[in-house]
Parts: sequence; C-alpha cells; structure tokens
Amino acid sequence: MGKAHYSLLLTAAAVLLLAGWPLLFPDAAHFQQVLGLTCLYATLALAWNIYALSGAISLGHAAFFGLGAYASALLNHYWHWSPLLTMPLGALAGVAFAVFWNWGFQRLRGVYLGLASLAALEIPKTVVDNWDRLTHGSMGIVGLDRLPALALGDFEMDFGLNLQAQYYLLLGVMLLAAAVHRQSIHSRWGWTLRAIRENETAAQSLGVATHRERGRALLLSAYLAGLSGGLYAHIMGLVEPALVFNLHLSVLPLVFSFFGGSKMVWGPVLGAFILYPLEQLLLMPLFPMGHSALYGLVIILTIFFFPRGIAAWLAANPKSV
Repeated sequence: MGKAHYSLLLTAAAVLLLAGWPLLFPDAAHFQQVLGLTCLYATLALAWNIYALSGAISLGHAAFFGLGAYASALLNHYWHWSPLLTMPLGALAGVAFAVFWNWGFQRLRGVYLGLASLAALEIPKTVVDNWDRLTHGSMGIVGLDRLPALALGDFEMDFGLNLQAQYYLLLGVMLLAAAVHRQSIHSRWGWTLRAIRENETAAQSLGVATHRERGRALLLSAYLAGLSGGLYAHIMGLVEPALVFNLHLSVLPLVFSFFGGSKMVWGPVLGAFILYPLEQLLLMPLFPMGHSALYGLVIILTIFFFPRGIAAWLAANPKSV
C-alpha cells in the first residue's frame, strides 16, 4: 500500500471513529463534553499552526480568541443577534487586531516576535477589563444565548443543550479547519510559506513577498482563532477577561501543535486528542492542583524524543499504529 493510500485510509478510519463513538455511547455526557472541547481546542491549534507554517511563533493567540469571544458576546448581548451571525462577524475583531499585529511586528523574528506577541495579549485584555460601560469590566457578560437548535422536520439537534449535538458541531468545525490547514500545507501558497520558514532571505531573492504572505497566514489564523472564541463564549454562556485572554489559551495550541507535529496535516489535532482528554479525564481527578504541569512535561519530552512530533513519528513507523 502506498504512503498516500495509507494516510488516506488512516484519516478515514479516524474520522469514522470520532463520528461513530457517540452513537455507541449516547449516555456518556462527560466524554461528549470533554471531546467536544477537545475539538474546539484542536481548531485553535490548527489556527495557530497556520501562522507557524511561515516560521513565526506566537505566544499571544489568546488575543484573537478573546476578541472573537467578546465581539460575538457584545453583538448578542446588546443587539440580540443570533450566535449564527455573531460568531462569524465577531471573528473579524480578531482579524482587525491581526492587521495591527502584522504592521507593528513586521520586523520581528524568533524570540523577539514571541515576546512581543505575549505582550500584545495584554492590550485587548486591558481594554476589555477597564471599559466597564461597554464590556462590564472584570465582571464579564453573562446570560449569552446558547448555540441554537437545528430542526429538519421531526429531526432536531439542539447544539446549545444537547452535548452530543454540540460535539458533532464542534467536530464539523474542526474538520473544516483541518481542511483549510491541509490546503495551507499542500497548496502552492503552502510551499511559499515553507520557503519563508526555511530561508526568508532566499525566498525574498526569488521574488516572494514574505511580509505579505506571512500576513495572509496571520489573518487566516486570527479568523479561525476568533471563531473558536465565539463558539466558546456561546457554549459557556458567558465571557470574562480572565477566562478568554489568559496565557493558558496561548500555550495550549503551541503544545498541541509541537507534540502532534507542527509540519503535519493532522499533527495539531493528534496532539489535542492525546493531551487534553488525558489531562481532563485522568490527571485532573488524580492531581486537581497540578494537572496542568502535564504541558510543561510534554514540551520537554517532545524536544528530547519527538522533535518532529508524534504524527511525524507515526508516518515514519506505520507498523507502530
């Protein structure tokens, strides 16, 4: 079996497994909730990795996530628009901040870009935290509309209250983001990003507009991250600055992508589906005060043993699957 056919078969089997298990265990509400959030964070990791494909390392993607969450929440809170409208519109707030980011940090690379992105996270957080008249400050906004229901004749899926339906919605969003991520790797544009990552000076000498192409990657990444934030706000029914503008949300996609394989199509998804359920279902009950230490340990182990990520190791060792 060729490598392409093997990869396609493995992908199809994984998608069928993810789609089929809730039908076999319809009462496993806790697992549906955890794996639904896994899909959400995998989407965020895919968004982060699209920007990372250009060689840029961000420590501030929670800014896009939080802006998408707050923009959607404000549109719903003040104008009572449906989340189906506020979420895609709210994600544009993340894109607007990405335009500022791209202009302000265009000369930064490596660790300097990482530190600047980390500092940039505090800008929207501080604004939201202190604009009491609009955002209600640190108290946040509660009572947001939950995700709506979809009815087709007698068939209904309530994405707001039914955890199984919510899981399928988040799975669908993740698969769409994965398709965009795949295109970002294998398209002609993806090769452009790869050239920028490997040698920016050489890419410029060949006529590649490196700043423009990295900026396009950032805008796409910011939109998907903002959309993830909007979904999160309406799943939870509330937003507050400390919840959606925190460093943990910036670290998660980085860890998932590097552990899973940042240069592989399904790497960020694989990382999310291994680490997040492990943390929530096993480590949190056993170590309620120290379960997040898993991510620090994972970074160390990945650097030493899986520098290209788990997905790259599996691709090189198909018998280990």
